[in-house]
Amino acid sequence: MLLSSSRKCILIGFQVVVFQFLALGMADVPKDSLLQLIANTEDVKKQTILYCNLAKLLQRSNVDSAFYFAQKGLTISRGAEYTLGMAEASAVMGDICVTNDQLEAAKNYYLDAVELFEKAGSLFDVTQINMILGNIHLARNEYLQALTLYQKCLDISISNNFSSLSPHLYNNIGELYLELEDKDAAEENFYLAYQLYKSQDDTFNLAMCMLNIANVNAINGKKAEAIAGYLDAVHTFSTLGSWPNIATAYNAIAELFIKDQDYSKAKEYLSLALNIIENNDRSFEGPSSIFSTKIFTNVATLAFENNDITRAIFFAKKSLALSEQNLYKTSILDNAKLLSRIYDFQGKADSALAYSKIALAYTEETQREENIKKITQLRMQYEFDAMLKEKELEEVKQIATLHKREMTYIGVLFLVVFTVILLVLLYSNQKTKAEKAALQVKNLELEKTKLNQVLAYKNKELATNMMYLLEKNEFITMIAKKLSETKDVFNKNNQSIVQSIINELKQNSSKKVWEEFEIRFKEVNADFYKTLSEKFPDLTPNEVRICAFLRLNMSTKEISTITYQSIKSIDMARFRLRKKLDIDRDENLVSFLAQL
Repeated sequence: MLLSSSRKCILIGFQVVVFQFLALGMADVPKDSLLQLIANTEDVKKQTILYCNLAKLLQRSNVDSAFYFAQKGLTISRGAEYTLGMAEASAVMGDICVTNDQLEAAKNYYLDAVELFEKAGSLFDVTQINMILGNIHLARNEYLQALTLYQKCLDISISNNFSSLSPHLYNNIGELYLELEDKDAAEENFYLAYQLYKSQDDTFNLAMCMLNIANVNAINGKKAEAIAGYLDAVHTFSTLGSWPNIATAYNAIAELFIKDQDYSKAKEYLSLALNIIENNDRSFEGPSSIFSTKIFTNVATLAFENNDITRAIFFAKKSLALSEQNLYKTSILDNAKLLSRIYDFQGKADSALAYSKIALAYTEETQREENIKKITQLRMQYEFDAMLKEKELEEVKQIATLHKREMTYIGVLFLVVFTVILLVLLYSNQKTKAEKAALQVKNLELEKTKLNQVLAYKNKELATNMMYLLEKNEFITMIAKKLSETKDVFNKNNQSIVQSIINELKQNSSKKVWEEFEIRFKEVNADFYKTLSEKFPDLTPNEVRICAFLRLNMSTKEISTITYQSIKSIDMARFRLRKKLDIDRDENLVSFLAQL
């Protein structure tokens, strides 16, 4: 029976050495190292866990020290209101009491631990400790309480995937059914436990299952299969150094030979079992009294059969004392009856009567337990029937839930379809709008392109006209120049007339050229003059003209030809223009005007 599983203490992320210690196993942790770690930290949470680890380390070698350190952890965690620490310390104290065969004290500490772990929200620890409490009830033949806890823990373990607990629970439920003489149910649960232990590669607990299956074979009268199973378990336990379980297997074999009155063989195996128990190195975390009482009782029985009265009384009393300490009711009855028989055989009526009274008291108690067994069997059958009805009801509920879910799905599907249709319509409408907008943009772009083409054409035409005007102006200038050169040929009266013609040619040519240019320029660049006058109202008419010529990217020489100004004058005009337009030295004047 698994009374105390290997629970791990809570870990907090601190000194790496603690993780290393836990990875190696508590037996390998130096006590002084843990004490040093405790001395070096002021963190109450860390101290609590270290004290619990130290208590676990000393659990088998020094019970008093182990209990002291666990109590220390409990005290400081209470002071800091550290619920998880209080829970762990209480659980460790329960473990220590189990190891020391103090099941009642262990039970109380475990109950405290369950309450604290529930408060801390640690469901796994709650389930694990409730399983151990179920084991204590089973050891005391309190079957109903044990089964209630086991079933509750199993349901939680399956729903929350606590795979490390499930096989233990199946194994312990199997033992309970075996006590209730339901061999089929016991074997079924042992098989489930065996399969899970095998999948988890848990050699030790596989051997425990082998031991339990051998017990089923022994009850079924399959002596050879039972002994083979016990010896297989002994072989595995030997490789693991689990001596108390080896003693249990040897004792079970001895009981088979006692039943057949083969006392010689029985004595051989009982001697092996007794030698292990009396030289127990406390390597077993559970209560060794569970094994010891059975072995001591069998040794006493065998000694009495061999007329070794002193040995019989010694071991019967030893077994009785352990049984009374832990309330092993069946064992108390067996040993009290045996001692009553021994003292009656010796003719010691008072002692025989005293033990007979104890036996009578526990016969009534045992009879009560037998009645409880029957009641439990009936109740379990009732609960099974109720479970079937509940299952049927649950199936009806599931069908209704499924139907409701289907209707919900249909509603959701309808909503989805409606939403999709709506989205498609919205998308289609939006797409139409987008297409119209795109078409408008395209039309605008085409119109813009067309306007740009017209503008380019006008600019080209303007440039052509300017070239024509330039040529025309150059021609007039040439005529004026030739007239000026031949003026001296004429008589004085005609010279004044020629000079007048020259002046008129120059004046009219310049004015007409500008007027014609301005008309055509405004056709192409209507907004230019407006923008220029708004941004730069201080410009003179001559500067405005130069700006217009520059916008057409005309050179200084070309402007000079049109305006009859010297190149130097044009350059000076451009310089003054830069200042008025506030243009940097590095910025291009033509580019600036082209952007207006």
